[in-house]
Amino acid sequence: MTRAGSPHGVPVQRRGSPDVDVLVVGAGPTGLTLACDLRRRGLTVRVVERLPQPELKSRGKGVQPRTLEVLDDLGVVDRVLEAGWSRDLRVRWYVQRELLLDLRLPGRDPLPDTPHPNLVLIPQWRTEQVLRERLVELGGAVEWGRELVGLEQDGDGVLASVATSPDGAVATIRAGWVVGCDGGHSRVRDLLGLALQGESREERFLFGDVEVDGLEPADSGYVWFDGGEYLAASPFRGLRAWQVQASLPAGTQEPGSLELLQRLFTERSGLPDVRLSAPTWLSTWHSNVRLVDRYRVGRVFVAGDAAHLHSPVGGQGMNTGIQDAYNLGWKLALVVRGRAPDRLLDTYEEERRPIAAAVLSGSDLGYRAVFGADPVTTFLREHVLTPALRLPAVQRAILGGVSELDLHYRESSLVEEHGTPLTATRWSPGHDDERADAVDRLRFARGVRAGDRAPDGVLEDAATGRSTRLSDAFRGPHATLLLFDGEARTDDGYASLATIADGVERLSGADVRPWVVVWGRRLPAELVGRRVLLDPEGGTHRRYGATAEALYLVRPDGYVGLRAQPASEEVLLRYLRRVLAGVGADVPHPGSASPTGRSR
Repeated sequence: MTRAGSPHGVPVQRRGSPDVDVLVVGAGPTGLTLACDLRRRGLTVRVVERLPQPELKSRGKGVQPRTLEVLDDLGVVDRVLEAGWSRDLRVRWYVQRELLLDLRLPGRDPLPDTPHPNLVLIPQWRTEQVLRERLVELGGAVEWGRELVGLEQDGDGVLASVATSPDGAVATIRAGWVVGCDGGHSRVRDLLGLALQGESREERFLFGDVEVDGLEPADSGYVWFDGGEYLAASPFRGLRAWQVQASLPAGTQEPGSLELLQRLFTERSGLPDVRLSAPTWLSTWHSNVRLVDRYRVGRVFVAGDAAHLHSPVGGQGMNTGIQDAYNLGWKLALVVRGRAPDRLLDTYEEERRPIAAAVLSGSDLGYRAVFGADPVTTFLREHVLTPALRLPAVQRAILGGVSELDLHYRESSLVEEHGTPLTATRWSPGHDDERADAVDRLRFARGVRAGDRAPDGVLEDAATGRSTRLSDAFRGPHATLLLFDGEARTDDGYASLATIADGVERLSGADVRPWVVVWGRRLPAELVGRRVLLDPEGGTHRRYGATAEALYLVRPDGYVGLRAQPASEEVLLRYLRRVLAGVGADVPHPGSASPTGRSR
């Protein structure tokens, strides 16, 4: 029997069928997201957590727009929005105790392409509570006080040794797969022998959740800078507790305490009448910028902080972990159900590791800009960056940069693009048939690409006549096929799209749900009885670059896996056959594809 971290791979010795499909180690946001996603897909899941009970720590307090879309799909976004603060966010920014910026962000209503455009401030413990509640609704639960102490795996599963607190008795769990979501000090990572590559910053900080009395207005966040000294205080909606952060002077040996936090607050804010009290969490911290060397060893994976450690600047760490889980969940479910080959799981690291590396680079750059104490950085922060924050364009650029809406998988081996061949292009304008003309080709080239997040759109459900959104069609454990009819809107075109919709539903079952998106307000007779979305003004067609007939296959995690113009059943079946098991005939992959599987 070879241990999980063996460099020689998974041995062939067997120990029998697993008792549970997936063992999730760690009940933070990453582990809870994964467990919820797997449970709604019908898998058996156990979640073990070494802590004896939930912790009330604010930690990662910013939920970004892309993560809100994930939580929407899991059925909990309304609870997060109700508990969090997403509108009328206010920040008062001081430099050397002088107020330089009083910034109010009113928040935005849902946009045509983005249902949840605002950052939400909510303590991490509350986000975890919402996800735990959802897990219970889905038939799962967290097993508290159970610490992983050993892993062994073979070709059929993983044997996990789990110590039960407080008596230390060791039990075994036989799981088909194990995912380590157990944080920066991951036991799973250690047992696998994985290395965290990167560096740690010298600067140290004191964090605390405390009650704050005498700081007005109480609905505002506060930031104070004085050279390299930093202080911040953030309130939470409906709670007495604030999160207070302070950089520690170099060489500080004093342990973190309420008294130290109070002293630093008074010194840097110049507000002696403001009192901090009732701490529920105090912790010293320093920034790590580290990335694990591998995300998978055999049947064991790591995700979230077990795989990557971030600077807190930009609020990316928790969000990146949640999206790790969202990427892995649908792939793991397909493999467990026998609907996809094991190699699909290799795309988890292929897609998520570059994202983590990019986020680490960006958040580290932000860390240096915000916390750098050298004279040049201090001058730029106080005299360039802070005044620039008054500009709406700068605000939008910063919020957009951390929203994670622009992250993509364009280089993934799961991506395919098929454009209209030159020989099939219409070289005179017109829309009396489905052929794309030169302008349509250009719009398709500039549209949503394979690997991109599939944007939302405001449409009308042809069956009910009610307004709906693409995100409503995406919601659920299935992939979504969008069949755009384009501007031609011919009877032959509708009949062809109906054939494709019927075929994919027959061959893929519940794994792919087709929708025909019709430009106009009328339900064509050829599409009666099928799922149809009406696009009265063509706005969603234009956003996707589908002014001529096209198809977009949107993965269960909301990213485009395949796009083709014109809509081709053959292309679609080739792709599904490559990704899934048992779909259609064994059609060879098109010879025009690149070595990584991306057609050009």
